[in-house]
Amino acid sequence: MALSALPVIDLSADTWWRDPGDTTAPMHAAGAVAAFVPGFETVSFLRYEDCLAGLNDPNLAAMGSRYFRMQGWTSGEFIDWIDRNVVMMNPPDHTRLRRLVARAFTPRAVSDMRMVAARISNELCDEVAANGGHVEFVHDWARVLPLRVICEMIGIPQVDVDLMGEWAYALSVASGVPTQDARDAGDAAMRGFNEYVSAMIAERRARPTGDLLTGLVAAEEDGDRLSALELQAMVVQLIFAGHETTQNLLGNGLYRLLENPVQIDALRTDRARVPGAIEEMLRRDPPILFTSRIAREATEIAGIPVEADQLIMLNLTAANHDPLRFADPLRFDIDRRDNRHLSFGHGVHFCLGANLARLEAEVAFNTLLDRFSSIEETTPSQWAAFTPLRGRERLDIQMR
Repeated sequence: MALSALPVIDLSADTWWRDPGDTTAPMHAAGAVAAFVPGFETVSFLRYEDCLAGLNDPNLAAMGSRYFRMQGWTSGEFIDWIDRNVVMMNPPDHTRLRRLVARAFTPRAVSDMRMVAARISNELCDEVAANGGHVEFVHDWARVLPLRVICEMIGIPQVDVDLMGEWAYALSVASGVPTQDARDAGDAAMRGFNEYVSAMIAERRARPTGDLLTGLVAAEEDGDRLSALELQAMVVQLIFAGHETTQNLLGNGLYRLLENPVQIDALRTDRARVPGAIEEMLRRDPPILFTSRIAREATEIAGIPVEADQLIMLNLTAANHDPLRFADPLRFDIDRRDNRHLSFGHGVHFCLGANLARLEAEVAFNTLLDRFSSIEETTPSQWAAFTPLRGRERLDIQMR
């Protein structure tokens, strides 16, 4: 199939990042398997089965910094971090690094954070109550909860949490289709992160504690340990990925519940439905819109030839909205069954923090429902500007 025959997804278009579901729905209806992505001169695959297969295909490699180098960003602290980032690596390097940190994110280890998440959620609700029930939910609640949780896990003092959030936000903006200002800010944030984390690592080597960073410093398997640069990159990734995506899960999820007040009432009366509601939040509005891969060898996907060394995109949003996999896919339904979405990826790169994100969301929504009998949006909101992450720009909320 010629690329010129494919529908187009323009990553810079408001219509794409404001509601990608509206963009891909007519493509699905027309039977399209992929879309052309101008600027990258590549294809974005749309169907659930093709994306699932792609996530598990060893011939499709994680891209490293290729996505950014295609945009002319070839050096700097941000690019160095991307190249050392476990998410951007392939086996065997990816396997080695993931194995050394995975024990910190087992279901048992994550369950130990439930009380921490509950304490922070209640503290945030106390602040909302003290402010007369008003809160800008995205930045003052949904951002703060996972950021404080992951920082407490790592061992970062609360006084420095906001600084971690500022640096992580700069990395998020740099991760999209960045301007030169965004690139400069991303490099500056990485310089700050590197200096801060290096000092923390030296402190933990001299005076170990019981926090996650101490565990990473000491982590060893078959005589193998993380190097200083690997530790730096890993801690930054944990801070970045450990709160930004969960912030979007919480903000997007509350937005959908406010659109569907009957479903909020259903959750109030039956909390056993909360885990299913969280899976539907993840499916309907995945915090990460797409992931990219590079073909090691020439292949064919869904009838479309892919050359060796070609960048392709697996459109997680389109996969989650594939009507061949999910009935009435743009409908938000907390009772949806067989909801095996791809929002956390699949295969060797499945999100290491998926258990923690689910736990934080479960605690957050249960706490909000416990503490407030009424939750309303006071000012119409919109989706934030494009990055590979997707969330609401803000949510002005009144709680009673």
